Amino acid sequence: MDLKRFFGNEIPPRDHYVSILRHWAENRADNVAFGFTDGESVEQEITYAQLWNRVRGLAGYLQDRCRIRAGDRLLLLYPPGLDFIIGFFACHAAGAVAVPAYPPRRNRKASRIRSIVVDADTRWALSTKSVVEQLSSDQKYDDLVGVQLLGTDDPDCQRIDKWRMPKLDRNSLAVLQYTSGSTGSPKGVMLTQGNLVANSELILQAFEPNRAVCGMTWLPTYHDMGLVGGVLMPMFIGKTNVLMSPMTFLQRPARWLQGISKHQVSISGGPNFAYQLCVDKIGDEEMQGVDLSTWEIAFNGAEPIRASTLNTFCERFERYGFRRNAFLPCYGMAETTLLVTGGPRETRPVITTFNGKELDKKHVVTVDSDSDLARPLVGCGRVLPEETILIVDAKTLMPLADDEIGEIWIQCPSVGKGYYQRKDATEQTFYARTADDQGPFLRTGDLGFLHDGQLYVSGRLKDMIIVRGVNRYPQDIEATVERASHAVQAGSVAAFAMEYDGREQLVIVAEAIRARDLDWDAQLQAIRRAVTAEHELPPDAVYLIRNSSVPKTSSGKIQRHACLHAVRDGDLKLIAKWVRREEESADRDGSDLQPMMQAAAASGHDTTINADDLNDSVIEAIKQHIRKVAGERASHLDLETNIVLDLSLDSLERLEIARNLERTFGGRFPEQILDEIETIGQTAQAIERYLPPGGEMRAVAFLNGAVPPSIAAAAGNGAVAYAMPTVEPEDDIAQFAEYRRLKTMMQQMQMTGCPNPYFTVHEGIVRDMTVVGGKPYISFASYNYLGMSGHPRVTEAAAEAVKKYGTSVSASRLVSGEKPIHNELERAIAKWIGVDSSILMVGGHATNETTIGHLVGSGDLILHDSLSHNSIVQGALLSGARRRPFPHNDFEALDRMLTEMRSQYRRVLIVIEGVYSMDGDFSNVPEFVKVKRKHRAVLMVDEAHSFGTMGKTGRGMAEHFGMDARDVDIWMGTLSKSGASCGGYIAGSAALVELLKYTAPGFVFSVGMPPAQVAAALAAIQTLDDEPERVELLRKRSHLFLSLCRQAGLDTGDSEGTPVIPVITGNSMVALRLSNRLKGDGINVQPILYPAVDESAARLRFFITCEHSEEQIRFAVERTAKHLTDLGFCRTTEPKTPETESAQTESAQTAPAQIDP
Repeated sequence: MDLKRFFGNEIPPRDHYVSILRHWAENRADNVAFGFTDGESVEQEITYAQLWNRVRGLAGYLQDRCRIRAGDRLLLLYPPGLDFIIGFFACHAAGAVAVPAYPPRRNRKASRIRSIVVDADTRWALSTKSVVEQLSSDQKYDDLVGVQLLGTDDPDCQRIDKWRMPKLDRNSLAVLQYTSGSTGSPKGVMLTQGNLVANSELILQAFEPNRAVCGMTWLPTYHDMGLVGGVLMPMFIGKTNVLMSPMTFLQRPARWLQGISKHQVSISGGPNFAYQLCVDKIGDEEMQGVDLSTWEIAFNGAEPIRASTLNTFCERFERYGFRRNAFLPCYGMAETTLLVTGGPRETRPVITTFNGKELDKKHVVTVDSDSDLARPLVGCGRVLPEETILIVDAKTLMPLADDEIGEIWIQCPSVGKGYYQRKDATEQTFYARTADDQGPFLRTGDLGFLHDGQLYVSGRLKDMIIVRGVNRYPQDIEATVERASHAVQAGSVAAFAMEYDGREQLVIVAEAIRARDLDWDAQLQAIRRAVTAEHELPPDAVYLIRNSSVPKTSSGKIQRHACLHAVRDGDLKLIAKWVRREEESADRDGSDLQPMMQAAAASGHDTTINADDLNDSVIEAIKQHIRKVAGERASHLDLETNIVLDLSLDSLERLEIARNLERTFGGRFPEQILDEIETIGQTAQAIERYLPPGGEMRAVAFLNGAVPPSIAAAAGNGAVAYAMPTVEPEDDIAQFAEYRRLKTMMQQMQMTGCPNPYFTVHEGIVRDMTVVGGKPYISFASYNYLGMSGHPRVTEAAAEAVKKYGTSVSASRLVSGEKPIHNELERAIAKWIGVDSSILMVGGHATNETTIGHLVGSGDLILHDSLSHNSIVQGALLSGARRRPFPHNDFEALDRMLTEMRSQYRRVLIVIEGVYSMDGDFSNVPEFVKVKRKHRAVLMVDEAHSFGTMGKTGRGMAEHFGMDARDVDIWMGTLSKSGASCGGYIAGSAALVELLKYTAPGFVFSVGMPPAQVAAALAAIQTLDDEPERVELLRKRSHLFLSLCRQAGLDTGDSEGTPVIPVITGNSMVALRLSNRLKGDGINVQPILYPAVDESAARLRFFITCEHSEEQIRFAVERTAKHLTDLGFCRTTEPKTPETESAQTESAQTAPAQIDP
């Protein structure tokens, strides 16, 4: 592009940002580069010369003292301020790659930072001294162990004399921009120096600013809009930009507009919600003396742009000098560095009204703005020079013409190079080609169309709501919700589809404003009515939640997928809700019908139909049929009740009512009438007009068998016929729905050609090897972690116990089944763990069911991890207590739930697991102890898979964390894994054990554990005490397997530091075939298929034992990786080089015995 028009003779270099910074430091040394304000009085500034010196000084320190080399990734964890800018450019000046991330906050989980650390493979994190001190002292950030923290505002972190200019060019990797988008885990977009420069040039073309520019931003600098728009673009053009903390703006939006006025800002902007927030929150008194006339470019992007917001913002602030043509709607994303489209200046903003119903059908038809079908869309700007934008059919991959809706594909110099270490995702997203071989293009996943030179974004491909074959865009429904209720917070509504009971359902989650004495039921009804009327799709659930609790990305985009998970996990901060299935399953005792029934009996209704009463009879029949379909929604009905809008009945439900009425009265409604009748009164008139007056009024099953008196009398022949609900009897187990589903699944499995992998007969002891059908296999399907099952000492002890005590104790221990060996094992378990006492039970599953079901009951609350074992869930269900899961391993979410709920319950039981047997990760037990103490709850830890595997000598989670085991109220474990036996135990205080021994039904009324099993477990503990090196060897073998999997690009999920390692395929068929192919190689590993896990989580689960050799492990990983490739499976990461593999394997072989998180 011709930059001279803007820069004159001061055109900056265009190779990389270090040379751009040097250019301005030499040419505008004393000009202010960046300022920072708190919105009130505190102002900080740094000139180009000062910035250049600080950047070189820190870069020299990184090169000299930290040994940073070209290509190293440096995590930036700065709070808002100028330190981020110094640290960011110092990364480039040191030849490193900047990795901006969420700054640590006490209300943000550290797990996201950890996921970035792992994905970016970073060893250093830069921040301020105060943040480093916080991170170093706060256990919540233990996930950063292994990352060196550096407080760069320390004067000692300056070594300008040691700085050496690195070799940089346009192809040098500059930034990993991590983005969650609206779904999925963070992915690092690889942006080169050339990408950054190219996008700055695009912004310059789209914005067309004058040369007297001053900018201002409150957007977070770790986000693409804040980084590129707030740091890189101002640096490129050599103009001042004033920064403000996002919280400063959110706390008081007027500070933004006041800052624009104070600093005479010409360029500033943000997402749509920011403008709406100004409209909603800024009072006239805060605008006194504010002049917005210098604001020439008010960019708006990063989320759907609402025409109503643009209009109301103009109306509100035009009196203060804001001009409508200052608005510059734009479109972009992290994958394109930032901007894609925007402008042109002379026509902005462009708002066009389209036929909403046609848009739903993917047809672009303009209409007048006053049309009932009008749906205004804001144009996101023109296609800029050096760009190609195609609208592509996502299924056929054929380019579409203007005014056709499809996926937006982009080709331009600022498109990133892909996702870091995600080769397959990069190929699919960044290197797409059309069916006619145009490309490569970036697939955005956004839906849109080109109309009159403007790009319109109409939705998100993967967020599309498809119900009964009709597409709805969530943005349109969300806008309807905002208009429907004044209690809804603008820009904080999520609409999405969620499958329940085999069908897609529309769910709405909306933040409510802070208000008292609002009729929330009325607000819910208004939302349901408006959505049904405008989109012909009644919501299945509406949740109103607390302010600022809708999940969003850093730029303010609604995370609909996260909202869906919050709904499923019960993790919403509810104010009010309406859920169709809950209302319909509510107690239907027919109490509203009882007075009517009693009146009928007292008055002695005539058994013949009186023509004068026909209308009442018809109305009552209509109401009963409606109640049967609508449930609680139909609690208040009258002649004017609108079946469509008031009751939110969809088309299928309305047809069901019509069919039932036809069955009751005889005849059929004309089809055209069904689309016209909506109220109960209209329905009654239609029955009298179109259904034959002489038709038979049949007795039908009504709610709970209750029938209106006139219908009861209408059965005819002088007899009152109460039609009771009819249920088809089931007495043939082979016809049970559950069994039929099982047989269907087995047939589907058989059709794959793979043999049934379950219930295979193993012909000997299963350790590292097993024998099936006479053939030896390497076994990864047994949790004989320490090789105790089959150990000579254990086997001998079991045999001796049988000789001494027999094969069964033949009674409950309370009666005559108590043996000395029971007490000996219970004392050994208690000592092993570090508590007062323990009690044995005959089954691990029954141990959880018995204990949980006995200690809590009605009036109590059980909070358990969302990935808890079935035995925990079943115990909770059997207890009668209220049960709620909390997000996996999220002790902060648990704390929030207890803050809201603790006062409502007598006892609260928190249940977690030490090691989770499906994903192979483990819990931060000390943090859960803090939460349980804070809220006076009881904490139970299930150590089924951590007993014997965690801690230096295998004593479990207490030893692993170096904590006092008595800080946990209830330790549960099973003896079938490291214990070489079967059964389970509960360990804890003497009071706990005594209570269970005398009162727990699952213990009192159960036979005692058989002597052989008791002796085997006791011998296993004693052997482990004598041979603790087994635990260390297990840890090394597990670490080797995991590291080899990751080097091979296999998806091992969250597994870390445990002998449970999944290889996630995300497809049940792939998992099944992979298991079968490995069996052909002599490797036995079980597939975990849907519905045991979500289809996207289908996997093979490898159990590692200390008996496995390195050769067995290497062979298993190599074959797994090969077969996955042969099956066409996309790996999560590109395999490492042989040199890297060798180095990492050597590191794995010398791994420390104790790996603490």
